[in-house]
Amino acid sequence: MTVLTRAQSQPFFGLRPMNPLKDLRGVANLIEESFANTLDGPGRSAIEEMRWLNRLKPFLWWTFYFSFERNDFLSGFVWEEDGQIVGNVTINPMEFGSRRWVISNLAVSQAYRKRGIATSLINASMEMVKQYNGSAILLQVRADNDSAKRLYHALEFKDISGVTNLKSKQVPKMETFSLPSGLALREHSFNSKDVFQVYQLAKAATPMSAQQEWPVRQSHFWLDEQEQFLRWLGRLIGGIQTGWLIEDGKQLAGMVNVQRGFWGEVHFIEMIVHPNWRGYLERPLLGLALRFLYCWRNNDIQIRHPVDHAEAITLYKEVGFQEEQTLLWMKRKM
Repeated sequence: MTVLTRAQSQPFFGLRPMNPLKDLRGVANLIEESFANTLDGPGRSAIEEMRWLNRLKPFLWWTFYFSFERNDFLSGFVWEEDGQIVGNVTINPMEFGSRRWVISNLAVSQAYRKRGIATSLINASMEMVKQYNGSAILLQVRADNDSAKRLYHALEFKDISGVTNLKSKQVPKMETFSLPSGLALREHSFNSKDVFQVYQLAKAATPMSAQQEWPVRQSHFWLDEQEQFLRWLGRLIGGIQTGWLIEDGKQLAGMVNVQRGFWGEVHFIEMIVHPNWRGYLERPLLGLALRFLYCWRNNDIQIRHPVDHAEAITLYKEVGFQEEQTLLWMKRKM
């Protein structure tokens, strides 16, 4: 007869570090349950990858311990009850060697919520970051997730930035608008002068709280070799990537870039307006972009726009764009 000890007969209860060799399936199921309505393509791919790794248990240690790029969901804590994973949080450095850490995939199963499990998971993450001498923790939260935001604010996380994702199933028709007096419009040439001016415009338009975490760099606005070739090709066959700049005599007041999608692919629009000109240039800039794209009006359009530029987001919705989601970045200094 086999005699079970107390430790063997009773399942584990509560908080513990995640064990990737046995927890991946449970974590994948929990994330799928908690974020079923918001998972995009990459998110679903990540869940399938977790399940795939779970089937490779004998070899997983190699992936986990020796590949920083692939362990982004393998480090953190879980809450276990009734023999299953009912809570999970992932915590990792933002990049190799960074003192800034990122919390992601915080999830608690519906039946176990409002019991302090999420708070325990975050507190464990903060203790881990302290042990590694981390300087700050960042996380993303949906703007409409009021309960999560209350929790993070109670734990002293502060709002620093955010992005609204918008989409339209076709190109809206919009009249163009004249510019305020004293401003000049010209095509964006993407040469070194224009790149520097757009860089200066982006620095002026980006809140300092966001720049402290993600500095605006001039290299972000250069076209790589493939993009330069596509732009050259597009000028021959009707435009692939183009844009316009508005100047006030001293500096750029606004910019809009358009990336045309071919063969039914998605169009993209990017707009930047100097804070001194917000409320005046959004309509002219968006009107230019939509007029250019109207020949291919049956394609979807996607836009990712900073939440602090409320005038642009209001205009996008006014002309027919639908908000898919708004994600806020929050930060807690350690």
